[in-house]
Amino acid sequence: YGFPGTFRLVRCRRCGLLYLAPRPTPAAIGAYYPDLDYHAFQSQSGPRAALRRRLLANQARALLRGLGDAPAVIEIGPGTGDLLAELRSQGAQVEGIEPNEAAAKMARGRDLRVQTGTLESIPLSPNTCDLAVMRYAQEHVHSPRRALIALRDALKPGGRVVIWVPNAASWDAALFGDHWRGYDAPRHLYLFTPATLHAYAEAVGMRLANVTCSAVPNDWAGSAANWLRARGMPDRWAKRLGAESLAALAAWFPLSALAAFFRRSGRIRATLIRP
Repeated sequence: YGFPGTFRLVRCRRCGLLYLAPRPTPAAIGAYYPDLDYHAFQSQSGPRAALRRRLLANQARALLRGLGDAPAVIEIGPGTGDLLAELRSQGAQVEGIEPNEAAAKMARGRDLRVQTGTLESIPLSPNTCDLAVMRYAQEHVHSPRRALIALRDALKPGGRVVIWVPNAASWDAALFGDHWRGYDAPRHLYLFTPATLHAYAEAVGMRLANVTCSAVPNDWAGSAANWLRARGMPDRWAKRLGAESLAALAAWFPLSALAAFFRRSGRIRATLIRP
């Protein structure tokens, strides 16, 4: 997005957690999310939009499985509300907390209950939720531990938190190094692995039920585009070979699927259960 700066990642020698040091402050971090120019907030059309709707419908169905009728669901960082809308269409009572006002306003325009703020600024009622979702949001918060504690306390006993994060122990991270799309500094303040997610679950008194790996090839294609830009390829050409290109995604899919099979894909989903 044209912002200057070089950002340093530090790895904890004890647990292996990666994090930015120093990190932008909560007051300054908003500058790195240029409203609806941020890729996660942008709408899609054509075949990509149809594929995305189908994937979201499948995700919502899997998230709600076993929760009973009209479960209470909260999503942290819902963006413009795509997943919340799908969860609502499948019978859930939904709400969200979104730090970006432009994205939250779009979600409210879809008649979704989305407040502008963070888990630090908007307290949650205890023991009220069946499911909490953080879809590529945990890496953006300033304190992952406090975020998980807040969600744990909001859950009913037996409720679950489902989080999606980039996997710093993936094949694509190892291959592309500094150009790996999952780093996304300075928006991604922390980078996780299955091992560090397990440590977080233990630290907040929850049980890590499972970690699944995604075969989605976006980060392979996006990282390749970053690598090409660094070698002087004009941005308009790099985009045609990156995650915006269905042909590029198709070309990278076999390797992405293989990485998922061996549990080394760049995107992982973890389910944590409150006792």
